[in-house]
This record gives sequence, structure tokens and C-alpha cells, in this order.
Amino acid sequence: MIKVKKCKSCKAEIPSDAKKCSHCGTDQRGWLRRHPILTGLLVLFVIGFIGIAASGGESTSTSQPTAQTTGAETRSAEPMKITAKELADAFDENQVSAEKTWGGKYVEFSAIVSNITDSGLSFSSVASKEFSLAQISCRVKDKNQLLSLKNGQSVTVRGIVGSQTIGVIDVDDCEVVK
Repeated sequence: MIKVKKCKSCKAEIPSDAKKCSHCGTDQRGWLRRHPILTGLLVLFVIGFIGIAASGGESTSTSQPTAQTTGAETRSAEPMKITAKELADAFDENQVSAEKTWGGKYVEFSAIVSNITDSGLSFSSVASKEFSLAQISCRVKDKNQLLSLKNGQSVTVRGIVGSQTIGVIDVDDCEVVK
């Protein structure tokens, strides 16, 4: 005896293994089977979303060095003293090389504050090239250090150099020294 089922559309009896109704032609397969490309994209999206959620949304770039990162310096070490101009010029010259050289390094530099935001300090016009778009963004952990600062003021900061995105050089875990 052949197993039968009712068509999803016309309710006629059709074989249970039929992909289309022999009466009205309605596709009897589920949505996932009818749309294999969209199903594949949906699966990839879900896997990516789960991966991001599992990592806590944190980037895996060198801007968040850990003790296991080769060559990463920690706050317990004395910072490398450089100028903001040296850092910006290195990134202007060759971003890949600069990220390899400076990424994960604990540095100290002085510069003139161009913007104070909730996330930290920005330093513009730090490169020696006249038309450079390089800026330094310092993410300050202790927001209380920002309360007494003013735009245009020269400050010395310490932090860990990360990567550059659209001309902005990220420096994380910053602290205002003076």
C-alpha cells in the first residue's frame, strides 16, 4: 500500500514522497529544500553570529594584546618613549610595517589634544606630512583623567599601540601621565 498525504494547497491526496502535487503543481517540499542557496547563506550567517557572540564581540587584532601575544609588552614594563610624530609618520609610510613594529608595544608620547570624548582622547595633525590624515585615538580606561583636560592642551599619555583604521591609529588602555 502506498502512503498518501494531502496537498498543501488543493488538499488532494498525493503520494507521501511527491515533491509536487500531481493535481495543482504546488511544490510540497519545505522552505529550506526549495531555497538551497538562501539556506546555505542563512547557515553561514548563523554560524558567524554564534562565533561573534562566543568571542564576546572582541576583535582579534593586535589592538588587544595578551600575555600570550609574542612580543607584546605589558604595563608592568617601562613604556617606550616616542613622539606622536614618529608614530604617525611610521603609519603614513607603511601601515603594515608600522603595525608589525609598533603593534602591542607599550609606549609613552606627548601631543596636543584635538578632541575629548567619552571613549578618550584624539590627537590630530601629528604627522610631519602636510596633507596626512593620520590621527591617534587614545582609549582611556579611567574617565576621571579626562575631567581636567581641555582641547589644545599638551598631554603625555601611555598606552598600547594597536592597528590603524581609516587613518586613525588606535592606542588602547591609555593613561594620562601629565
